[in-house]
Amino acid sequence: MERSNFERITRDMRLGWNLGNTLDCPPAETGWGNPMTTREMIKKIRELGFDTVRVPVSWHRHCDDEHNVSPEFMDRVAEIVGWVIDEGMFCILNIHHDNHEFQPTDEGLEKGRNYLSKIWSQVCGRFVEYPDKLIFEGMNEPRIIRDPQEWHLDMRLEKCRKAAEYINVFNQTFVDTVRASGGGNAARPLMVPSYAANPRHAFMPQFRLPYDPSDMLTVSIHVYDPQGLALMPDPEITVFNEHGKEVLDGILGGARERFVKFGVPVVIGEMGIVDKHNPGDRYEWCKYFAENASKMGIPVVWWDNGGRDFKLLDRRNISVTPEAESVLKGLLDGIK
Repeated sequence: MERSNFERITRDMRLGWNLGNTLDCPPAETGWGNPMTTREMIKKIRELGFDTVRVPVSWHRHCDDEHNVSPEFMDRVAEIVGWVIDEGMFCILNIHHDNHEFQPTDEGLEKGRNYLSKIWSQVCGRFVEYPDKLIFEGMNEPRIIRDPQEWHLDMRLEKCRKAAEYINVFNQTFVDTVRASGGGNAARPLMVPSYAANPRHAFMPQFRLPYDPSDMLTVSIHVYDPQGLALMPDPEITVFNEHGKEVLDGILGGARERFVKFGVPVVIGEMGIVDKHNPGDRYEWCKYFAENASKMGIPVVWWDNGGRDFKLLDRRNISVTPEAESVLKGLLDGIK
C-alpha cells in the first residue's frame, strides 16, 4: 500500500460536522424536518470549533431519466459548498442515498459504473476550479440493499466476495472519472469507502485502494460503536465502560495497522453516540474517540441529522442544543 499525499490534509481536517438529512432528503431540503440551510448556520459551526463540514447529497432525487442533474439543485449545492469554503473549512461533498443506482451485484455492476460516471462528471464540471479544501467522497455506505448481508459481509458467500470486489470497481470508476475531468480535479482529495463504510470491511484483504496517479486518496469509514451504546435506542445500555474503550481501540488499531502506519490516511466521515439522557457517558465517549483518533491524524466527523438522537446544532436558533453540550465539549477536549 502506497503513501498518500492526502496525509498532509487529514491532520488539518481534525473535527467535522455533517449537514445531515438536508440535501440528502426528499422531496427537497426541508423534507425531513430541518429548516433551509443558511450561511449563519455554517458560520456558527466554524465558531464552535469545527474544521470540516460534510455535505451529504442525494443526486438522484434531482435528476431526469438520463441522470442529468437539475441546474437549480446544482446551484443550491454550490451555494452551501461555497459558504463552507468561505469560512475556511474543508468541505466533503458526496453521493449519499443513491445506493439503489450502484448495487454491488452482477446485475448492478454496469448500471452502477454508468451512474457514478454520469453524476461525478457533472459535479466535477461544476466544481473544477474549486480549491483542494473541497473533497469528493465517491459513495456513502455502498452495499446490497434489502439483503441479509446488507450491513455485514459473510465472505464464505460468493455474493459477498463479489460485492467486496464490485465496491473496488466502483471506487476505481469514481477516481477515474474525477481525474479525467482535469483542472483542479486532477489532484483533488478523494475519499473512497469500504463496503457499507464498515471499518471491519475496510480491514479485510479484499478491500483495495483504487489506482490514483495523484496519490490523493483517503479511506472513508463510519463508526457508531459499540452499537448497543452508540447507535441502538436500547435505554438499558447507557454506560461507556472498559468494553466500549476496547471496541474503539480495536477499530482505531485496525485503521493504524491496515492504513495509517503505511501513510494511507483515514477519515471517519460519520460518527456519533445517541442521546439516552447520559451526558457524562456521551462526553467520555466523544473525548476518548476524538483524542485517540487525533493522535493518529484521523479526523472525526459528527453525524448531525437534526433529529433528537444526534442533533448538535439547533438549526432554527443557531445554537448548540442542551443535550449536545457534553458532546461538543468531549469532541473539543479530545482534539486539543
